[in-house]
Amino acid sequence: MDVTVKEAKGILTPQRKGFLAQGPYPFSHALSAYVGCGFGQTTCGTYCYAQFLPQWIFGGGGAAWGRALQVKINAAELLDKALKRMKTESRQQLRIFMSSTTDPYQPLEQTYQVTRQCLEVFAHYPDLDLLVIQTRSPLAERDITLIKQIPYAWLSVTIETDNQAYLKNLKGGPALEKRWKLIQSASEAGVPSQITVSPCLPYTNRELFGQRLLNSGARRIIIDTVMDGDGSGGTRTARSSFAHLEPQWAETTPAHQLYQYLCQQEASHTIAIGWSNAGFNSIKHGRVP
Repeated sequence: MDVTVKEAKGILTPQRKGFLAQGPYPFSHALSAYVGCGFGQTTCGTYCYAQFLPQWIFGGGGAAWGRALQVKINAAELLDKALKRMKTESRQQLRIFMSSTTDPYQPLEQTYQVTRQCLEVFAHYPDLDLLVIQTRSPLAERDITLIKQIPYAWLSVTIETDNQAYLKNLKGGPALEKRWKLIQSASEAGVPSQITVSPCLPYTNRELFGQRLLNSGARRIIIDTVMDGDGSGGTRTARSSFAHLEPQWAETTPAHQLYQYLCQQEASHTIAIGWSNAGFNSIKHGRVP
């Protein structure tokens, strides 16, 4: 891994268009403490749309996705300055997604702790509307106590399948059982959490997977596909390595079947079920009872 430590110029990126800016309750900003992603050489890196974005194409220096990483070492300082200079009314409108282009708990977070430093800043500002921390990494369990101190924070964990063998046969990734445990730990600590089956990959059995999702402790479940979620109707995924590794990559029927099954069970489990960007962008307020 080629790691570069850099001083960023800004840390909150306004969301004026695209995936996060759509839906009933869109996000106002994204926060990425890193450029590139240490999971880029695992299964999720094969289809990740972030590898096609300008900030990687220009910032990655020609390196393969997952082979280089930039650490925004001053991210927490920039965040604190940005929040401090805002009026209370402006902070109350902030709906932040962390992160749309990198995993905040990728392996190097263990060393640099930039995500943790940003969370420590958020803990000093109780008046934001929403912070969603999106990850597939069990490392997030380290910070559950800290996340609990942020009244508007949600932990969002990707569990794209219940089939560990399928992931292993591709390019691997964080162990699914550890991700299930992360959701359970968050739930037991009182941290609002959601599971994103994004994108929905081949699973073992609809009812078995569905019931485990419903009984996981998560308050929300979002189903997505590479066709719906890559921001360009699947055209970016079509030129990704995932399209070569998975012949059925564009087949969305299993995802729709899982979504329909969950919707049928929704009322009896008091859990919210969402689809693609409308699901991601449907948390009305961060604070929950």
